[in-house]
Amino acid sequence: MRPNHLKSSLRLLAATSALVVVFAGSAFAVDGNAVAARLKAVYAEQGGVIEYGNVETNGSTIILKETKISAAGVKETFTAGDVTLSDVSDVSGGGFKIGSLTIPDISFTPEGDDKGKVAIEGIALEGITLPAEGATEALAKMLQYEKAEVKHIGVNSKGKDVLQADGITATISPLTESSPIAFTTNVESFKVDLSEVEDPKTKEAVTALGYETLTGKIDINGTWNIPDGRLNVEKLDLITDNAGTLGIKVDISGYTLDFIKGLQEATKNVEGKPDNEQALAMLGLMQQLSFTGASIRFEDDSVTYKALDYVAKQQNAKREDLINQAKAIVPMAAAQLGDAEFAQTLGTAVGEYLDDPKTIEIKAAPPKSVPFAIIAAGGMADPKSLLKTLGVTVIANQ
Repeated sequence: MRPNHLKSSLRLLAATSALVVVFAGSAFAVDGNAVAARLKAVYAEQGGVIEYGNVETNGSTIILKETKISAAGVKETFTAGDVTLSDVSDVSGGGFKIGSLTIPDISFTPEGDDKGKVAIEGIALEGITLPAEGATEALAKMLQYEKAEVKHIGVNSKGKDVLQADGITATISPLTESSPIAFTTNVESFKVDLSEVEDPKTKEAVTALGYETLTGKIDINGTWNIPDGRLNVEKLDLITDNAGTLGIKVDISGYTLDFIKGLQEATKNVEGKPDNEQALAMLGLMQQLSFTGASIRFEDDSVTYKALDYVAKQQNAKREDLINQAKAIVPMAAAQLGDAEFAQTLGTAVGEYLDDPKTIEIKAAPPKSVPFAIIAAGGMADPKSLLKTLGVTVIANQ
């Protein structure tokens, strides 16, 4: 290569390198203020408030300085400090994608409890989508994310840790109106200290049963179909070690985006009003929902016989005596509902469970969805009819 050609090549390389350095910090940078404003607006659609001092932008990383956050229905405003948004990019057609959002640990004193303290640690969201400003589709007003995580929550009262929860995660499949959205929520472990319960009778029972400290975990999963608002909580298990598992399933429809918006507005409007006004407002909203099915299932892990033995001791009786009493009393009490078949089914299920505590489950499975308006009307006019309307059954050890 000739010397002049070499010099030209070196100059070209130097110029190119300079351009790379320049564009590495600018071409891939996002407008931090625009992202922050959009995040604030979308969060406001959920009924919450984000306030921040100023915005720092470094390439694809944005920091919201001196941030304060409040959530819908919560009076406290949390001082979150510097919130970091990482791997931020523009989305074709407008809007932004945020790889992760992390919030510094939060600690505050609950309202009305000067000696109490709540600590929330390891807060992060992943895969956040901020729809473009002015977008008209229904989902554009929702804060969309793929995963949320809180590593630890601790509640301290009067110098004692009364509640601890660790490994809290929530996942949501991409929001779409073409197919149901899948969601999960898990609490890897929790610990509740009941040793300082103030009510003497409750404290005595807790101590006698050996449940001064409760530990366990929580598992939830389900689906949500946006167009018709079909919300199916397929699993909500509260698992308490050495006690039992309470499992709940709920299947309703009508839980649409309009319903959610109405719920948020109602929550704001009834704040500070008497309980009866709040109840009426919620009842009005419930009329928009329909009931498809539900179940409550308890799987015993020793708590049943512990509780029976405790009550028997209080009455100077034996466990078998209480079981026999229950077998006689439950069918008679159920007969007051005016459904002989259900009374017999309930009595049989309770008897089977008490003889050998494994599982007992109450199911409601109507032939077709029942509007909550009909349920409310039936409950006021003829409560006994609800057993048939909702298709209520009880089974044990299945």
